[in-house]
Amino acid sequence: MKTRKQRSSFMLRLMVFGFSIAVGVLAFWLLGYIIHDIDRIQGPNYTQMLEEGLPKELQDQRQELTAQLADLKQQIAATEQRRQLTGQTTSDSQQTINQLLQLKRNADQNATSLSENQQQALTESLQLFLANQSQAQALNAELSQLNEERNDVQAEQRTNASAITTASRPIETEYEHLYQQHQWRLAAYKLGMLVPLLLVCGWLFVRHTGGTYAMLVYAISGAVASRVLLVMHEHFPAIYFKYILIGLSLAIATGVLVRLLRLVAKPSRDWLLRQYREAYANFFCPICDFPIQRGPLKYAAWTRSSLKKHTPIAIDPATATLDQPYTCPCCETSLFQKCEKCGDVRHSLLPACEKCGDVLTDA
Repeated sequence: MKTRKQRSSFMLRLMVFGFSIAVGVLAFWLLGYIIHDIDRIQGPNYTQMLEEGLPKELQDQRQELTAQLADLKQQIAATEQRRQLTGQTTSDSQQTINQLLQLKRNADQNATSLSENQQQALTESLQLFLANQSQAQALNAELSQLNEERNDVQAEQRTNASAITTASRPIETEYEHLYQQHQWRLAAYKLGMLVPLLLVCGWLFVRHTGGTYAMLVYAISGAVASRVLLVMHEHFPAIYFKYILIGLSLAIATGVLVRLLRLVAKPSRDWLLRQYREAYANFFCPICDFPIQRGPLKYAAWTRSSLKKHTPIAIDPATATLDQPYTCPCCETSLFQKCEKCGDVRHSLLPACEKCGDVLTDA
């Protein structure tokens, strides 16, 4: 006896749908970890290529100029600090001299003279002021010299940087070439792992469409296909990815359309039974959609839009048992016939008799 698929409860279908999504997400997550591990493969090192490819004299000159510039900046900062201290000392000495000169002018007006200590302080302040002035001039000259040396070193640095840029262009070209090769190698590793899985998922998709494990196949296939698209988008140039994506979409759409056309030309048994069941339930011919006017509905008229508005028709028990075979007057299809086993009238296009349960061998 053929096993028939039963419709499960809503809660069970909901759980199947939820766990299918969970399986798809986890599979997508697992594939992401594998791809991340593949990305850890070391590619070309640009810094190492520069160290090995640039002339050693240019690298030594760059390091020497960098050290010289740092030393000059430190000397300039120290000299600037000394000049500020000297300027502060000179300012203090000038204030002291001004105060002593004011005392001397007051003494001259009063016909007196400065004391010996005041006179000595004025002389020492003048000497200190002159010494600070000389030291400030020397510091200014030294600071100017250091600034000129810094400008010269910076000019040499620019020349060295220009020479390094010129010498590094072939290295950059080689690095870009090696980097592209590395990216293609990573793409080959990733697709070499994903494409076989995608082919297996495609085979399972074709074999188990509508089957018991269809949702499991759909979830895993969706995760693998999504990862393949992400890898292609990451490693393939945009123009190639665009054509590949369009080509894949066209192939999938063509496959679905071919499958639908085959289903229309030669529908499956389950699809036919679903169509017949719905048509019988709505009192329409499953073949031509003409209303089934038999029994209490013999003289009624309805359409699919007006079917739900019809008032239920009372059935006369005296005539309810007078059920007769019925043929669609429009397409000449036998819709109700006598059962060969029990003799009662049964649905011609459905597999089992509702009275005795006899199954048609060709249904």
